[in-house]
Amino acid sequence: MVREGEYLFADKPEPLSGLTVFGTHKVGQLDGQDVFVQCYSGRPQDCLFEKGQSSRLIGLRSFLSSTSASTFQMLGAACQLYAWEIDHRYCGRCGKETVLRTDDRCRYCQPCNHRYYPKVSPCVIMLVTRGDQCLLAVHERSTVQMFTALAGFVEPGETLEQAVVREVEEEVGLQVQGAEYIDSQPWPFPGQLMVGFLAEYKSGEISLQDQEITRAEWFHFNELPELIPPPETLSGQLIRAYVARRQGGQQYE
Repeated sequence: MVREGEYLFADKPEPLSGLTVFGTHKVGQLDGQDVFVQCYSGRPQDCLFEKGQSSRLIGLRSFLSSTSASTFQMLGAACQLYAWEIDHRYCGRCGKETVLRTDDRCRYCQPCNHRYYPKVSPCVIMLVTRGDQCLLAVHERSTVQMFTALAGFVEPGETLEQAVVREVEEEVGLQVQGAEYIDSQPWPFPGQLMVGFLAEYKSGEISLQDQEITRAEWFHFNELPELIPPPETLSGQLIRAYVARRQGGQQYE
């Protein structure tokens, strides 16, 4: 069961009474079986307590390194669909209650004839490279001094490659070229699709332009900082892909 980015685990899972289910969605398959998420109103943990069961809430981020990529993707989809259901139970135009259509994954307002689809926000994440060096930065919101790749949302009317160039210049004052697509990753915090690139340094000196970045430095691929993103993240994958290339195809741990 999912609620606001946390997962509820019960000692003895069983159907819950007294709660309204306002959405059921398939999020994938596990061991050949379809997996569904049910969106409840109310507090499922209270129902479990009344049944004499203990339960615990676990945040989505804790699953990132403890489950497979496919399982985490399903859990992330469940969180995103729950948030979408909660945010669009009522029409933003007229205030009337929307209904979940069975022929399309959308919530529908009949008076307005308007459909609300799950929101996915595209983001670019890019590792800037300069020969044997790559640029890593520390974000202001980071609770530890973790060095990671630069990232930002794609603006309306902008291509992914244009977003890479703009974000690098806005954040650290550098010009880049040759954005090379590497991979993508759903990032349900709360609903991004991360699109990863390697971008080649063109010109400029590091100048922090964005208050979200507190530190940015060039690092030799053999002398990376101790704390970088784990391989389960797209940022970590970009760093490791770059290092593997510089090492002649060897895998970086």
